[in-house]
Amino acid sequence: MPKPSHLAVLGVAKEVTPGTPVAATKWVPYKTLTPKDDVNLIEDVGQRGAPVDNFGQYAGQKGAELDLGGDVFADTIGWLLASVLPDLVTTGASAPFSHVFSTLCTGDTQPTPQTWTIFDPLGTWQYPGAQFSELGFKWNADGLFEWSAKAQTWPYATTTTPTPSFTSVAPVANWNITCKLATVNTFVQDGELTIKRNMTVIRGAAGTQNPYRIWTGDVSVEGKLTLVMEDSAQRTIFQAGTAQAFDVVYSQGAGAAQNGLALHCSQVAYTEGTPSYGKEYIELPVTFKAIGNVTDIGASGGYSPIKATLTNAIASGTYK
Repeated sequence: MPKPSHLAVLGVAKEVTPGTPVAATKWVPYKTLTPKDDVNLIEDVGQRGAPVDNFGQYAGQKGAELDLGGDVFADTIGWLLASVLPDLVTTGASAPFSHVFSTLCTGDTQPTPQTWTIFDPLGTWQYPGAQFSELGFKWNADGLFEWSAKAQTWPYATTTTPTPSFTSVAPVANWNITCKLATVNTFVQDGELTIKRNMTVIRGAAGTQNPYRIWTGDVSVEGKLTLVMEDSAQRTIFQAGTAQAFDVVYSQGAGAAQNGLALHCSQVAYTEGTPSYGKEYIELPVTFKAIGNVTDIGASGGYSPIKATLTNAIASGTYK
């Protein structure tokens, strides 16, 4: 008998030891959930006097990939932000707390590894050692503020049946989002912002099929916007190669229930910016890339291309 996919749930927890699975401490509503198990079989192609190209297959090293996505909730999105921007400073004596995420420029510069758990009618599958290579945000005139992410993990392990529970925080409607260019409120029809990290799965001959570490490298930020071209100001900025600040902000609720997210890049430069005449009004689709700077940094100093400020009722020490 088939098993219903809509009964699958997704959970997350931070790890103490990279690659050692831990039980989920938070359950994350999702829209996209695509695990991919990497089983790198090794072929025996040694010729044996026969027109055959494969004389055996043997177990190689293992791992997994996760392709995830969903709507932004101001509590659960913190685990994703910590997975790419691990310089985290939390302030506040009580809710609402403020969590500021930025590029970690000291120590090993690595995010804290996470275990992502999929619990479905067939079992409970833990994907440990997760490191993320990409976290993207997307918004437009309709629907809800969305995120998507890609991760590399160690091979899955099975565990006992959990008891999921879900956030009571509301998602955010896209109309509630404010965008700013050079600190000025700007009408944006739709937009995307993606935080990326280079990633290497370090493997060797060490008596195990597991990776030695999943290692993340440089942080970059890129995105695209569709602007209504009321004047030529932004096209001129593109032509001049001028960098400017960019913000994506939302806030909702009040008092201890206040929650929101602010993505701030002090310097972004357009990489494309040509008018479009395909509609009954002129649009200016632009793409941009953020520049590392000393304004968007956290406690570790250095440089960062972005600073993300998350407001919610989650206390310090939860995400990292």
